[in-house]
Amino acid sequence: MAIKATEAILLRAHNWSESSRTVVFFTRDFGRLALTDRGGRRLTGKRGRLVPFARLELTFYHSEKESAGYLSDVSLVQAWQFEREGTLGRLAFASAAIELLLSLLGDRAPHPDLYTYTVSYLELVETAPKQGLGPLFVNYYIRLISRLGYHPSLTRCVACGATGERLADAAGGVQFSAERGGMVCRACESVGDCYIPFSSESHRLIRALEGASLGQAATLPISYRETVRLTEALTRFLSFQADVRAELKALTFLEKLRKDAEA
Repeated sequence: MAIKATEAILLRAHNWSESSRTVVFFTRDFGRLALTDRGGRRLTGKRGRLVPFARLELTFYHSEKESAGYLSDVSLVQAWQFEREGTLGRLAFASAAIELLLSLLGDRAPHPDLYTYTVSYLELVETAPKQGLGPLFVNYYIRLISRLGYHPSLTRCVACGATGERLADAAGGVQFSAERGGMVCRACESVGDCYIPFSSESHRLIRALEGASLGQAATLPISYRETVRLTEALTRFLSFQADVRAELKALTFLEKLRKDAEA
């Protein structure tokens, strides 16, 4: 086995014996990578600790003949604490990004640009104003699925290519079809199909987020309710286009906390 080194973000760890576990990482150089962590559950282990929400430097033994390599050592490069105002929200939006990566990334398919983008996203989740977390996540969600080949059509009709006033209804609203892959103009709607109505404001916001940088997205004034609505539309899109059921448990938990606080 050859020994390799790369930077990585922890996605998931699950135990399979009293002393060992399998750990899934998003690595800069190898994409999604599952490694066997022999003895990693022992408190007396001598190598570095696996830390969530952190950049880690890994060394591991890699074999082309085996599905998983073996973790050798870990060192901490950078950790995000999310200790500013809105800690639970920061943790939830960071966790939701990790959930998406775990669901969407293919094994050993390198995405170095996406890795860098994810690091930038997590850095902004830690530092952005509390009200910027929602639009920041929607922006990351759109960019993530687009970079992986699942790009929703948000500016033109997926059937005829209509844009602008031809795409919208009299009130400026548009219809989004998760099954057909994006916006559908009135002329191309089909009876019996399921559509998600977007108001003119919702449509404007999601188009702005599609073209914004992460830093720009964090400054856009979008309510939490609108964040949930746009996230649900993208999640339904994924369920049809990528056959992925991205439930985003972290955001479901955050929504429950918000409703309990308002009750």
